[in-house]
Amino acid sequence: MNSYPVFLQLKNFRCLVVGGGAVALRKVKGLLNAGALPQIIAPEVNAELLSIIEQNKLVWIERKFETNDTKGFQLIIAATNDKETNAAIRLEASVAHLLVNDVTDPEGSNFHVPALVSRPPLMLAFGTSGEVPYLSHKLKAFFEDALHSDLGDDIERLKQCRISIIERAGNDTKLKEQLISSELNPLVEDFLRNMAIGKDQIQNKSI
Repeated sequence: MNSYPVFLQLKNFRCLVVGGGAVALRKVKGLLNAGALPQIIAPEVNAELLSIIEQNKLVWIERKFETNDTKGFQLIIAATNDKETNAAIRLEASVAHLLVNDVTDPEGSNFHVPALVSRPPLMLAFGTSGEVPYLSHKLKAFFEDALHSDLGDDIERLKQCRISIIERAGNDTKLKEQLISSELNPLVEDFLRNMAIGKDQIQNKSI
């Protein structure tokens, strides 16, 4: 199944996570990292999720999922340990044309959360349309280990170079192209050569 890859800006999204266990915890963390403030529905939550709810002042409705609970939300994650409950959540959200991910039924979901490697502002996403999530997570672990942790500093230098070129070139397209070729391109080439622990080492690493 082909997927359309997209990075969502979730700051103003109304997001719902149904579930209170380890999977729900991981989903809530991911949404928080993306700038969302998800609401949680679950009769119980684990200790770490409770701590996150309290620290971030998230809304937690302490009960099981009920009909119409998805109303008013834009993105829903069904992360309970009950397939029937997750299916009910997925069906209700799908009928309303909402974004919904059922952790127990990737094929029935209309979006999947990729495995991410983050070196802000660079982000790499690995996905197999929910078909082989194990591979996605192995690729994530591989590149987490392979990529330098300070890539953000290198990207900042590229950003500043680009800003300088835009300021100096103004509306002169020819000058802009010359500056990109002489100044930005060498920095990008150097970045690509040095972004990993080393080509030979990557080739010898095992997924």
